[in-house]
Amino acid sequence: MAVGAFEPPSAYLAGQPALDFRAMIGNPPAADSPEAKAERAAYVASAAGIGGTQWQAGVAQLYPNSPEVLAQGACAVGKALSPATTPATLRLLARLGADLRGPVEAAKTAYHRDRPYVGQADARTCDPRTLGASSGGTLSYAFPSGHAAFGELWAKALADAAPARAAPLMAWGRSMGDNRIACRVHWPSDVVAGRKLADALYARIAATPDFKADLAAAKAELAKAPAATNCAA
Repeated sequence: MAVGAFEPPSAYLAGQPALDFRAMIGNPPAADSPEAKAERAAYVASAAGIGGTQWQAGVAQLYPNSPEVLAQGACAVGKALSPATTPATLRLLARLGADLRGPVEAAKTAYHRDRPYVGQADARTCDPRTLGASSGGTLSYAFPSGHAAFGELWAKALADAAPARAAPLMAWGRSMGDNRIACRVHWPSDVVAGRKLADALYARIAATPDFKADLAAAKAELAKAPAATNCAA
């Protein structure tokens, strides 16, 4: 999440033992399992959605820490989010991100699951980083989905800070995973795993004194923040 001129944030779980991501998300479907076969069929069928509404929504979410995604989050919470208006809230989101990056990348490296488009005759995706798709492009491995994890984690935190906006916030967070499937860069089980990882991580973070203090500050800040602008009706 874009945090302006803030220094790199410290993770809430810094200094604690590494997370057992395998216990949190399990394993991806075996290559010859019915689930994996259904996912491969769904990938082929997804070509019909290329260029469509959800595909374009995915293009607007290519980078979770982009200004575009921050603006979407602002509309979901109903408040302008910026270093000037909500510094405590953005710092909270940035600290959550610091906790999530390590487990996501460790899991991706451990599982080595290829992206859906790798080796496919039709390797079109909405993400330009997949160019050279025969080798996976510059995207990391598939399992779990980082977009799904970040969307889930940030949405849960903002929903706790602004409970009246929980429904649109969770819908926004979930869209970050769903749209990666429509963009043909993730299997559905990657997205499920990303959300599981975020949920398990959030449960641990939410118990820390630092997070409780930051959440209280974010609640107070959001209550006074100006309304978000340029949001769809």
